[in-house]
Amino acid sequence: MAESIKLQPDRLLTNQLRWLVGLRWIAGSVVVVGSLLDASWFHLLDDTPVMTGLGLVILTYNTVLWLGIRCRSSSHPGPGCVLVWMHILPDLACLAFMCARTGGGHSPMLGFFVFHMVFTSILLKPIQAYGGAAAAALMLTLCLELTGNWPDTLEHRLALIGWIVTLAVTVYLTNHITSSLRRHRTRLMARNRRNHLLLRTLRHQQQAMIQQEKMVGLGQMAAGVAHEVSNPLASMDGVLQLMQRNERHIKPEKLDTLRQQVQRIKQIVRLLTDFAHPTDYHWDHVPINTVVESALQMVRFDHRQHAVTIIKEFAPDDPVIEVQSHALQQVLTNLLFNALDALDNVPQPRLTIGTACDGQQCRLWVSDNGPGIDPKHLARVFEPFFTTKPVGKGTGLGLAICYNLIRNQGGRIDFSSESGQGVTATILLPVRQNQVLTSESDQP
Repeated sequence: MAESIKLQPDRLLTNQLRWLVGLRWIAGSVVVVGSLLDASWFHLLDDTPVMTGLGLVILTYNTVLWLGIRCRSSSHPGPGCVLVWMHILPDLACLAFMCARTGGGHSPMLGFFVFHMVFTSILLKPIQAYGGAAAAALMLTLCLELTGNWPDTLEHRLALIGWIVTLAVTVYLTNHITSSLRRHRTRLMARNRRNHLLLRTLRHQQQAMIQQEKMVGLGQMAAGVAHEVSNPLASMDGVLQLMQRNERHIKPEKLDTLRQQVQRIKQIVRLLTDFAHPTDYHWDHVPINTVVESALQMVRFDHRQHAVTIIKEFAPDDPVIEVQSHALQQVLTNLLFNALDALDNVPQPRLTIGTACDGQQCRLWVSDNGPGIDPKHLARVFEPFFTTKPVGKGTGLGLAICYNLIRNQGGRIDFSSESGQGVTATILLPVRQNQVLTSESDQP
């Protein structure tokens, strides 16, 4: 980020010079076409060929400057002030010559010096801009003297001095305005840097909060995990005792039983490791039912689920969508744990989880037949640190994290509930990957 901020002023200067080159194309073309039209119809100028040649000179050196900008390397831009002077000085010289040939101190072209002072003040530092004004005054006086158009009356000389003072005042006013704009731009850049740092800090804190919620979930599953691991360990211990008593009659099926139990423990450890590991969420192309099954695999470690009837209402075609699968799994696991909390002490507890997709979006829902959510609390379920659970049973961050994880995937999560009639959490996710898979399958 620091490198991009460092290169930004140079890119801005290059864009401004390109804009100046574009204006010079117009000015040179106007001089050439205007002088040709004057030679054909108006006959206002005494030296039309000279003016035509001047227009061609403007177009020629503008072409050279344009090529110089195109060839200018962004990694080795060179001194910007030198490049600006290469654009400013030829313009001032041509303009001074035009003024000298079109009326001297009464030339209608004198006003264009004001525009060039504005350009000079924008492109150069303040002290250098005053140098541009001095260069313009020097070139104008030299051209007037060399062409014999030096003012011969006091009134005309005062008018010329007035034009020179006007150039200095123009530089002063433009510098004042541009300095204010530069200070404002500097403040904005500093504020943007602070915002980037704050955003980075917030992202780190969000990841820490997500990881904390995972640890809370693992704590809730601790008893179930111990039970899941103890069963294969007991089976392995029994087989090993039989083998110890009958060392000469070790049968292959006994070894197969040991391997099966080892694989079972490895699967349990892998599930826990994948769930607890800090995750940098990335996009996956996965069947939506597979993600739901992964969440249910985590919930089975909670001993409370043995007393709950779990109903699956999955989409029969198991559509593939583009999601952050680990994030969606964490959201579903959190919703399932909340449902199990709500079903404590509920007769005939029932939990339903389902999926349904169409061409535009995919819908997932988790519902229970628990006591429901009080209507006055329903609007606050995504509020950080808000919880109705007893002290020590919840942090109040789970649903707030779920809300952000789903929103980051372009989706939405909603709760509907009535007191005494359970809760339904609905997740809506856009279906994008179906279209990608279809377009890829059509390719030869």
